[in-house]
Amino acid sequence: MQLKLLHLCLVACLSLVAATDEDSASVVRINGGQTMNQTVPFQVSLQQKGRAGWRHFCSGSIVSRQHVLTAAHCVEQLKPEQLSVLAGTLNWKSGGQRHRIVAKHVHPQYATTPRIINDIAVLQVSPAFALQRAEIATVHLGGADRVAGRTPVRLTGWGSTTPSGAGSGVVAQVPDRLQVLNYQTISNEECVQKGFRVTANEICALASHGRGACMGDSGGPLILASGRQQLAGIVSYGSATCAQGKPDVYTRVSSFLPYIGRILRQDLAGEARATAQN
Repeated sequence: MQLKLLHLCLVACLSLVAATDEDSASVVRINGGQTMNQTVPFQVSLQQKGRAGWRHFCSGSIVSRQHVLTAAHCVEQLKPEQLSVLAGTLNWKSGGQRHRIVAKHVHPQYATTPRIINDIAVLQVSPAFALQRAEIATVHLGGADRVAGRTPVRLTGWGSTTPSGAGSGVVAQVPDRLQVLNYQTISNEECVQKGFRVTANEICALASHGRGACMGDSGGPLILASGRQQLAGIVSYGSATCAQGKPDVYTRVSSFLPYIGRILRQDLAGEARATAQN
């Protein structure tokens, strides 16, 4: 099965992204069916600066006052100075608080061949997030318990609202406003049966045809839909053309808690040393 990483092309493909008419009833909202009416305080837009200004290409989740969790494939080939994150907004084009990226930590065992594994990265930002603001917050990472199949989950993102992808012949339409989709996980065994070579460190979710993650959703949060909001997954990859009734594959956050904790402690220790030297 042909697979794709779900972020927007960063150079050539940005010019192909069409603006979305938010008021058009004919638009099929791939990753949600509906527009969010309030901010998701832990979600950020990862943006790269081009000739036309800052453009959204991936998402991330705030996990500390200085850190964002995202997908490795979003940032692996980019320098921190090429990027920024926008926090506390529904619209990636306006509002919110912009932060520069001062450090990038891609998982050392991240790989895309022979299969996609360890698709996770931690970004350190400056200035620190204003967590005292109602529209900006960290997300709960939960414990080591594994999320099982048939668990209600929620995906939010600014990904394409059309079923774009390799061979689809459809131009990606990126919405200005955040979109939401409620659906369910499936077991890893079922995901394998549907043609995806997932590992124990990944989690799959599946919706009906026409609904699912798409280009531009990469790095974004998969949240448990009931109880306390907990980050279960990070958008990683899917089928070549999105929303075709195939599973979406996420990095399983619970598998990487030791890695995340180690990076956060490392950065905080480095900051403390720098402060002491000054």
